[in-house]
Amino acid sequence: MTLALAAVCAAVTGCSSAAGPTASKPSYTADDVKAAFYNAKDAGEGARDYWYDRDFHSHNNYVPPSAIQTCPYVQRSDTPKAPSNVVQPVGGQPVGQFAVEPIRATDSRVPYVTQNALVFASAAIADNAMNEVGSGLAACPGSYEVDGGPPVILGAYRGTSRPLEVFGWKGYVQQVAHTYPPGQDDVYFEDIAIVVLHRANLILYLDLTQKKIVGDRADSADKAKGATEKVLRRLG
Repeated sequence: MTLALAAVCAAVTGCSSAAGPTASKPSYTADDVKAAFYNAKDAGEGARDYWYDRDFHSHNNYVPPSAIQTCPYVQRSDTPKAPSNVVQPVGGQPVGQFAVEPIRATDSRVPYVTQNALVFASAAIADNAMNEVGSGLAACPGSYEVDGGPPVILGAYRGTSRPLEVFGWKGYVQQVAHTYPPGQDDVYFEDIAIVVLHRANLILYLDLTQKKIVGDRADSADKAKGATEKVLRRLG
């Protein structure tokens, strides 16, 4: 575990882990990751998957292909001296952003999942990159408000994070609840989970977003962990 994430672990009682095969490959390639990504068949009926257009830039919350998101939408928030919403490690080659989403936008059974990975020339370079990501996560405020921009991103954001270890991969899961301004949507909130895991020369990223009825349990972190386990079983 990196130094920054070890500090987070010390502040939390225990580090989450999952029983299963322990990863053993000495290194990974982009093709390894592409073949392992969570896909529409994993998500089940009503899902589709596709690769993001590399030339497409979201104006709401742009995350460069070579970056990892750490503080969703914080750059648009009212936070004084807001940190960056992403960390862009040096030397990481992006695999490409792969999405899984519901075929029908009104189908709440299928979450929106975005994945990417950064492949490094060596494990040592990847270790340093993961330290950068941990420092970026530590700079995120626990709560902030976005009061400017498209209606879909307005409202309050509340986030927590905890260390995560799965099959020998180490990192964290960050969970963010996004509630809308009063009167805009009093029925639903966005339940977001970001999993970032590291092993050998690879940093893996998975963002899962779903709509939940206000008052319901936020379970995006559990679902994101389950999706990530499918990926890691295939990666080996």
